[in-house]
Amino acid sequence: MKLEKAFSKDLRKLITADVADFHFRKQDITSKFAFTCPDQHCDAQITCANLDRPKAMRKRDPYYKIVGDHSDNCLVQQDIRTTLSRPIDKCDIYSAEDKPIAGTVRMNLRPLSSIQPNKDPHSNANVNNESQTRAGRDNGEKGEREIQRSKVLSSLIDMFVNNEDIVVQLPGSTTLHISELFIEIKGQHTSEFEDDYRIYYGKGWINKSKNDNGYVIRFANTLKCNEIEARPSFFIPVETLENANHGKFKSATFEKIANNYLKNIYILSETGPYTKNEYINFWLDAPQYMDYRFK
Repeated sequence: MKLEKAFSKDLRKLITADVADFHFRKQDITSKFAFTCPDQHCDAQITCANLDRPKAMRKRDPYYKIVGDHSDNCLVQQDIRTTLSRPIDKCDIYSAEDKPIAGTVRMNLRPLSSIQPNKDPHSNANVNNESQTRAGRDNGEKGEREIQRSKVLSSLIDMFVNNEDIVVQLPGSTTLHISELFIEIKGQHTSEFEDDYRIYYGKGWINKSKNDNGYVIRFANTLKCNEIEARPSFFIPVETLENANHGKFKSATFEKIANNYLKNIYILSETGPYTKNEYINFWLDAPQYMDYRFK
């Protein structure tokens, strides 16, 4: 769910992303991270994506992205839950305007499942469901249409590791070679990153949070943002793991792998890392937006 307005910490009022863009150019707004939830009883952090990118270099106009936890009584959060309870495919990041592009693959971000379609639900299959999308072009035979492949994150990682020549269609009908979709964390400044879907990766640790309410995934290498240099991290709450359908993301699995051994960590992020106090964080939308591997 995209927000129409957010609270500007600098202007001390609710504004649209277009207004934020105007005031950022006038230097009245200091950062794309200087926004919070529009609910007056909630301080969930908001990023105004693309705000700091020159207009000539933008693929999308600035927009608000929620990158923090809402308070329990936040009306905006209740609105989001109501919207997501409607019978729509809430995990499809592509809109109706994103017509399938021949020769490309889409990202499949539907909830991970351990069950393969059309197979025995009691089997021990531990794979992710993938789908295909009908493209709008005839292939020469009456009634048949070209099929566009749709790949889950783990499959995209396999393709990247294997140096496959794949082009990925992103929302907004833009395309990107898979080699450009993946960004290794290795000391960059966050201003180098675009506010668009990218898969960030590197060595990192999975550890239990100090108050036992989830797990902190922290990369071994650092990133920079203004005066801050820190190892970027993201958080996965216990509730998310308790509701997970895929064995790789269940609480019992994380209990076993939470240790000081380095793993290969991957996270798909729409707007890249953001800063909070002295930390640099990623926002994890759902378990299917991340993956980890032991080698």
